Amino acid sequence: MKIQNRIALIFTFLTAGIILSLSVFLYIFASESISNSFFHRLEVRSDIVGHAALQKNKSQTSIYYDFKEKHLGDLPYEQHQVIFKKDIKKADSLRKRLPLPQSFYDAIVRKQPARFFHNDTSYVGMNINQPGENIIVLSSAVDLYGLAEMENLKHLLIVGFCISLVFVFTFGKFFSNQIFQPIRSIIRNVKGISAHNLNQRLTVDSSRDEIADLSKTFNDMLDRLEITFEIQNNFVSNASHEFKTPLTIISGEAQLGLSVPGVPDNVKDSFRTIFRESEKMEHLTNSMLSLAQTGFDGKKEQWEEIRIDELILSVKGTADQIIPANKVQINFDHLPDDEQKLVIIGNETLLKAAFSNIVLNSCKYSDNAPVHIVIRLEDAFVLVEITDEGIGIPNREIAQIFVPFFRASNTEKYKGYGIGLPLTNNIIKLHQGSIVVKSEVGVGTRFTVYLPHI
Repeated sequence: MKIQNRIALIFTFLTAGIILSLSVFLYIFASESISNSFFHRLEVRSDIVGHAALQKNKSQTSIYYDFKEKHLGDLPYEQHQVIFKKDIKKADSLRKRLPLPQSFYDAIVRKQPARFFHNDTSYVGMNINQPGENIIVLSSAVDLYGLAEMENLKHLLIVGFCISLVFVFTFGKFFSNQIFQPIRSIIRNVKGISAHNLNQRLTVDSSRDEIADLSKTFNDMLDRLEITFEIQNNFVSNASHEFKTPLTIISGEAQLGLSVPGVPDNVKDSFRTIFRESEKMEHLTNSMLSLAQTGFDGKKEQWEEIRIDELILSVKGTADQIIPANKVQINFDHLPDDEQKLVIIGNETLLKAAFSNIVLNSCKYSDNAPVHIVIRLEDAFVLVEITDEGIGIPNREIAQIFVPFFRASNTEKYKGYGIGLPLTNNIIKLHQGSIVVKSEVGVGTRFTVYLPHI
């Protein structure tokens, strides 16, 4: 997940937590307020009923009830139970029938406010005293209006919460997009910089923020890279001439020494050794220069459309010239119907050198046993599988075969310098491809080359 989306989600979750906490607080506060208001109204009515019950004069009793009816009215499902001091049976009956906890009755005895809510019904209990008389009034009612208000409030908070999440995520996405705009610009500019245009630099804003510091850091790194590439470029450009000239002189002098008549045999053997070793040195030098040149990211190479099957046929022709007795076999049975999918973008000379290294190694290390080449497709890649029946590579050493100058421990009797495969690996990486190697000692080795087709 992109950091921009992650920030938008984190911002949404944090804001959602704040909104949810606020909504819960409002709901609880509103619920307590409505509940307390209804309990108070029920207690007022309970107090009137209790005082009316204590009146000996019936006319006074009717005054209480008239006042309650005219100014207070009845609450939904309002009920009142008056318990006199001597009415023990009624008290026991109500205790069994009503779902009230012991703490409720204890509060009445202590003459404290007794309130209880159960199944949408509110209960209050009051201990009312008059000279010579003491009664308990248990009242209950249902706050239909308050319950409806709380239900509406709950729906409103839920809908508001959902709508707010949409707005918060949308605005979070918008703001994170604005915040990361300079970073996306840096990424876009950096992607456009390669060995072709190392002199290109990022634009540094006048603002002294972290983005400006990041751009300056990239520019400093590009300065160092440009200097390094120039040094390497100058070395590769000049080294070929500087190395070949003395080697040519040494080789020529050795040949001249061999052509002089009357030279003793031991001297001729020395001249032959010098000539042979100079040829090895020249080959090693050319290989090292080729390995170094593959690090220039296509700066000097010519890139074109190449058909991979035709390239492999050319590699087979090269193998026939160098090792006439080879048994290289190419399997075309898995080629796709769409020939366009066999086309890759690359440098033909480099790719031919890369595949030739693998094929010639397969022939050399298998003592010219059969080498099978298969070309097929897999998703967006063209696969070239090169399988031999050679000595194989020890499992612990497979990871090192692309290290320059490394040679497997079982290759002592074969000539080589450990440069071919590193060169091949560099060329394939240069073409945005990869190499997978599977090998078993005494059985053989399979190289699978992945290259993206157009």
